[in-house]
Amino acid sequence: MLTTARVRELKPQEKVYEVTCAAVAGFVVRVLPSGKKVFLVRHQVDGKYRREKIGQLSPTLGVDEARHRALLMLGGAARSEASDQPVAGPTAPTSGRRVEPVKQAEPRRATVGELAERFVREFVDVYLKPNSATCYRRLIARRILPALGDRDFQTVTRHEVQALHASLKHIPGSANYVLCIIGSLYTRIIVDWELADMKNPAHGVRRFTMKTRERFLTPEERARVEEVLLRGLQISHGCKGHINRMGVWALQLLSLTGLRRDEIRDLTWPMVDWQHSCLNLPDTKTGQRSVPVSSPVLNLLRRIHDETGSRKQGLVVHTGNGLELTGLNLTWKSIRNAIGIPDVRLHDLRHSFASDALMGGVPLAIVGQMLGHRQPTTTKRYAHLADSVVRQALEHTASRIIEASNTTRAMLAAPYEPLRDGQWAAIVTLVDAERPRGGKPVDLRNVVDGIRWVLHTQGHWTAIPAYYAASTTCWRWYKRWRDDGTWERVEAAVEEPASARRTGP
Repeated sequence: MLTTARVRELKPQEKVYEVTCAAVAGFVVRVLPSGKKVFLVRHQVDGKYRREKIGQLSPTLGVDEARHRALLMLGGAARSEASDQPVAGPTAPTSGRRVEPVKQAEPRRATVGELAERFVREFVDVYLKPNSATCYRRLIARRILPALGDRDFQTVTRHEVQALHASLKHIPGSANYVLCIIGSLYTRIIVDWELADMKNPAHGVRRFTMKTRERFLTPEERARVEEVLLRGLQISHGCKGHINRMGVWALQLLSLTGLRRDEIRDLTWPMVDWQHSCLNLPDTKTGQRSVPVSSPVLNLLRRIHDETGSRKQGLVVHTGNGLELTGLNLTWKSIRNAIGIPDVRLHDLRHSFASDALMGGVPLAIVGQMLGHRQPTTTKRYAHLADSVVRQALEHTASRIIEASNTTRAMLAAPYEPLRDGQWAAIVTLVDAERPRGGKPVDLRNVVDGIRWVLHTQGHWTAIPAYYAASTTCWRWYKRWRDDGTWERVEAAVEEPASARRTGP
């Protein structure tokens, strides 16, 4: 609603702009570049909008007086005042008929188009980033206003919004964006501006499912990329395949940090915090961020710093004139074509960074913090990449369970009996003949006992009692004897008649 304080706060801009009163649709104040403020009335005549001047803001014409005149000019209040004015001359006879009072017309409510203007002026241009604001303005002008612009904002239904969304199914991305804009517009109308107590007509409308592009560099592809980068530095300027060192550094920073293209392109030296090993980014897609970086990133930044004249100001990567680095997408396109990976976009370096982190066992929540995601749902697109990490955890857990089960089984089995002297004498020639010459001496009797303990208890090799022999030693001898057939003869020789076992030592 236009108030005296609100109108006084309006500042002149390079171009003329207008602010509409939320309480009286059609009551407008126009702010000129000179600083003058003029009150106007906007209404429809023969289907076309027309503006009539009320007057310029002055000590004799304030906001309340201008609003009162606007109501008169819009018609409702004018008829009401006319019925209250005394008639000059003698009163005309009424002939006994009852004179019905003239009803005051209800003020016209604002249209979607009028509130969309306010939405752009007070929200889009104030709070959104330039690229997002441009997209909002374009979709409002091309998609929303042609369909809903002349409608009373309170009469728009969810069904109509859904129909508009469905009509754009051939461009599902733009259709979902339009739905987002309508929802944001009505959030301002209902919550911020408190113009109506109604449901947001965009809430509950189902969005189109978008296909997510997920392409990640393999270790072999990363090696080939680095090879092309280094080779491109060695090619003379102007020759095919040459890559400027600034382009190489920018691509290396993208790969090592997982930052967005514009975040590296706009990085300046004052943002580099050498002491705390981080980058203080004042403006990113999710707001201000402090990004910790690894030692390889710091080493690369030091190299760039030293080779570019130890500058303390300006862009980290830039053109020869110190301006913003352009053409990075074209540089990457030539590199990926040379390598044979035309489906890998520049932004996929960021996805590959997340993939490598998850494959290395970094939790999903930490990866989200590394990438600067505001919502956990954004990071969940990478959740399936952690499958290998989960699989390793499952293998570890299963092995622990099996180990515990084998130990329990060993405890419940019949007691294990080590080799008796007679049994050892029966097999000593078999195993001693296979003893390798040289090396660390091994007590083969203990080795045989360790192997027999594993086979008897069905336990794990790492669980062999220490007083027998090392688990690795037992396993290596068992594998050797089993492969050459010695172990079958050892088992046959160890088996004795039951009577012999009862009388043995």
